[in-house]
Amino acid sequence: MENLSQLVGLAPEQLTQLLILAVVLIVGLFVLRVFLKLTATLFRLGCFVVLLIVAAVYVLSLLGGPPA
Repeated sequence: MENLSQLVGLAPEQLTQLLILAVVLIVGLFVLRVFLKLTATLFRLGCFVVLLIVAAVYVLSLLGGPPA
């Protein structure tokens, strides 16, 4: 984990928080898909939004913004 965190330029704690955020958002998306019977297109759009959120948190971490 430390090698990966050095590769992306984050502390191991920040990388762990990013991974937890991504997992929680994707699990939430799966739950919404089951309860609301989302179509595959909306599910793919939701996955894209999850990636954008995680990328935004990563960029904020690199720029010295709030910790991830």
